[in-house]
Amino acid sequence: MTDTDDRQDYAVTFTLLAVAGISYALLQSLVAPALPEIQHALHTSENSVSWVLTSYLLSASVATPLIGRLGDMYGKERLLMIVLALLAVGTVVSALSASLTLMLVGRVIQGAAGGIFPLAFGIIRDEFPRERVAAGIGLMSALLGVGGGAGVVLSGPIVDNLSFHYLFWLPLLPIVAATVAVHLFVPESPVRLPGRVNWVGALLMSLGLATVLIAVSETATWHWLSLKTIGCLAIGLVLLALWVRSESHSDHPLVDMRMMAIRGVWTTNAVALLLGSGCTRRSSSCPNTSRHRSTSASGSEPR
Repeated sequence: MTDTDDRQDYAVTFTLLAVAGISYALLQSLVAPALPEIQHALHTSENSVSWVLTSYLLSASVATPLIGRLGDMYGKERLLMIVLALLAVGTVVSALSASLTLMLVGRVIQGAAGGIFPLAFGIIRDEFPRERVAAGIGLMSALLGVGGGAGVVLSGPIVDNLSFHYLFWLPLLPIVAATVAVHLFVPESPVRLPGRVNWVGALLMSLGLATVLIAVSETATWHWLSLKTIGCLAIGLVLLALWVRSESHSDHPLVDMRMMAIRGVWTTNAVALLLGSGCTRRSSSCPNTSRHRSTSASGSEPR
């Protein structure tokens, strides 16, 4: 195979990984500005509709390190195919939803596809020449922000001219195309890391994140200084501390705590956590481009 063919293969692989990553990022950010419209269409409350974001973030937080670890053990291309199929199924469920319950089911399935990014990073590390790895991972990380920003901008026109269902139908097209193309053109990585999943750590992380997110999401009802809020936050922080301890002493950690101790890594994650918590606390905290449409349709602000 010539150098030109190699470069083409790298370009094709990166393009397909980028399409998958941008599609996932779009599905996260498209929904935030449309929460008032979704609340109105599904006949639910402001506190309840905030779980459309919370369930997605919680599922992604739990599934991402698990899927990344499973990809190292059983094959990154294989797991990427499974994750993209999950993302497509969750997107169809959300697009067809006529109730909040069905919407949340779809969003949980979608959030589990957060493993796209560690799998994409792993494929780039395994398949690309060493001199291209840093640039490839950096560009893939930047595309997450591009997809998130594009979703905020596109959400309003889609909802205003079509309906909130198209926030899911439109991203479904590139997801299906990427799934087929990844199967055809992305080679399976020969790199395997034998080991096992730290299931104790996974359970502690899941319970800790869920408890903290529940506390943050329910503050509009419980209030910040209530016993319920303080108790949930305290329990969640204790569980997360136990998770850090478990991961630090595990031979097969889901998250490398030595990397998390790097200033640039933990500060970035802290900012993301604060932004995500702000959006899940109240749907009105997120960018809102469709509130005026909801208001004019109902004659008053959504309750």
